[in-house]
This record gives sequence, C-alpha cells and structure tokens, in this order.
Amino acid sequence: MKLLLDEMMQRSVAEQLRARGHDVVAVTERAELRNILDTDLFARMQEEGRTVVTYNRDDYLDIGREYDASGRTHHGIVIVGPHRFPEGRSTGELVKALERLITQGEPYPSFTVWLQ
Repeated sequence: MKLLLDEMMQRSVAEQLRARGHDVVAVTERAELRNILDTDLFARMQEEGRTVVTYNRDDYLDIGREYDASGRTHHGIVIVGPHRFPEGRSTGELVKALERLITQGEPYPSFTVWLQ
C-alpha cells in the first residue's frame, strides 16, 4: 500500500515510514501538490495508486461517496482521528498505526478506514 499524507500531516511521519521501507510521501514534500483542491489531489493520487491519509474527514468522505456513486473505484482513504493522534503531538504512535495498516494491506476496494 502506497500512502500520501495530506497537508495537515507532518513530513516526519512520511520520513519515518520510508525509513522502515514503505512507499509514503507527504504533500509538504511535493510543491506541485500544495494548495490544490482536495478533489484534484485525490484524483492525482488515484493516478499514482496512493491511499490518502488525512485529518480532513468531511471533505474526503464526500469525495469517497462521489466516487462510489459514479461507480469509480479508488485506492482508499484513511481518516486520522484527531483525539487519538493530535496534530504534531503523536508522531510515533501515528507512524506505528500507519505501519500496521500498510502491513495489513488494502482491506477491500475503495476502502475508508478510521485510524483511531
């Protein structure tokens, strides 16, 4: 499973997962992905075969529903629970949780997973 961490996620999470041998990039590492619409970012990640990891629950749930309603499949959405993994304060735990998810693989086509 290849991941993209959205703009709200720390670059260090991607760096630590790559150091463990996983294919993970952060929006903050790729200038061409910064400040683009969520719908455009999601579409680009489908071309790359990446699962989007985000704190932005509402927008990405809507995007997932749009894909489902139109019969399109996608490579997955991982919603990060802000109470369990507060932004900037839980890097180690977030890395461990994402690594477990990567190791398990995609649970089903067009999945949405809540990382709590």
